[in-house]
Amino acid sequence: MRCVLNKKLLVKKYAEKHRYFFLYDAARELGLDKELVMNYCYQLKKENLIFGAGRGWYSNFARSFELDTEPVQEMVDSIKKKFPLLKFSCWSTRQINRFTHHMLGKYVTLVYMDWDALPVVYDFLKDAGHDVWLNPRGKEAERFAVRENTVVLRPAISREPRNGYYAAIEKIMVDLFIEGESLYLMSEYDIVRKNILEDGRIDVAALLAYAKRRKVPSKAVFKE
Repeated sequence: MRCVLNKKLLVKKYAEKHRYFFLYDAARELGLDKELVMNYCYQLKKENLIFGAGRGWYSNFARSFELDTEPVQEMVDSIKKKFPLLKFSCWSTRQINRFTHHMLGKYVTLVYMDWDALPVVYDFLKDAGHDVWLNPRGKEAERFAVRENTVVLRPAISREPRNGYYAAIEKIMVDLFIEGESLYLMSEYDIVRKNILEDGRIDVAALLAYAKRRKVPSKAVFKE
């Protein structure tokens, strides 16, 4: 019994030291059997000492990350009203403004949908007075600049983390890294990433799976 308690205590102390950890990493680093560590994690989770952070991932962060959707509510309502059958998701740099070191003065809204819908939604938003960019790449991306009511339309990515029409924070973290390079959208990504991870518990498994689909190195978006 003493040996069992000592092993459980090892897992507990490991969890206390790691904001996030992967089950198999913990087993390997502690030199314990995977099934044994899984059972201890199950017990610690029932005791509310650790919390699920996606398949195989755990965190000692009790509070889930909460994303404010108000900044994109008007955009969502507008597109839904015009195209009620369209499946899309969106997010705005305004949603992550509080995680930046230098507050943003102007914001960009990014909307993701099927390729076929991009041109008609582009025309609709353009007529509504938005500064719209239709999947800017190459030379057009080099000309990109954030103005008033700037919207970027992109083709949707399969199995992207989302809550209905609203991009989840795991999607935003990956997309922001990509757009930071393609549109020079943000120069302080590491600061934003770090502040997001310290604000609430995210789904690490969903984050890494989406990063893999978008060919983003896992360490770029999750360095913990």
